[in-house]
Amino acid sequence: MVNRVIRHLVVSDFVLNFAFGLLSPIFAVFVLKNIGGGSLKVIGLATTFYWIARTVTTVPLSRFLDRTNGERDEFYFIVTGSFIMSSVPLFYLFASLPWHIYLIQFVLGLANSMAVPAWRILFTDHIDRGRIGFEWSLEDIAIGTSVAVSAYLGSLLADKFGFGVVFVILAILGYLATIILMRLYNEAKTLAQIKREGRWKILELKRKTIPTPLKTDESH
Repeated sequence: MVNRVIRHLVVSDFVLNFAFGLLSPIFAVFVLKNIGGGSLKVIGLATTFYWIARTVTTVPLSRFLDRTNGERDEFYFIVTGSFIMSSVPLFYLFASLPWHIYLIQFVLGLANSMAVPAWRILFTDHIDRGRIGFEWSLEDIAIGTSVAVSAYLGSLLADKFGFGVVFVILAILGYLATIILMRLYNEAKTLAQIKREGRWKILELKRKTIPTPLKTDESH
């Protein structure tokens, strides 16, 4: 129903969004309870630092990916970005001051700028013709379902076991999503080869079916 590249991208995004969905309902409470001088202002600035990093770096990184041929760069960007994103929440375990949170959020924004454009390029390159709406809807459903479930689960885990357990589970799930993406390169390369061979066979078939013009006897 869906080619393997798209399937890997959707599944990995489901797992990664599920992981960060665990954090969404507890982040503000974590800052207020565990960070010295934690306040609503700190929470707001943490979000600001994340989006500053993401908005400033997304366009240059995306333009770099557009200028490079092949999909190797996209693969390295998406794997590296996902790995950093998965590792960053572990640093919350050692954060105690507001600037720690700002720095962590800034790095998270940079990693997101690496992973998200590369993900979108690969998805666009390998989406099946005639199924664009369907396959994008699968991605929307995957994100919505993962965040809806994990947001509630994250609050339960933090309430019962503490914030540290949530951060560790988040990182483990993020690494799992990264491992799924690491299998993507060979899948994408194989699918690209199949597509190239398919186009070559079509061209060969067309060339064989075009009638050759009859030779005329110029002596007459």
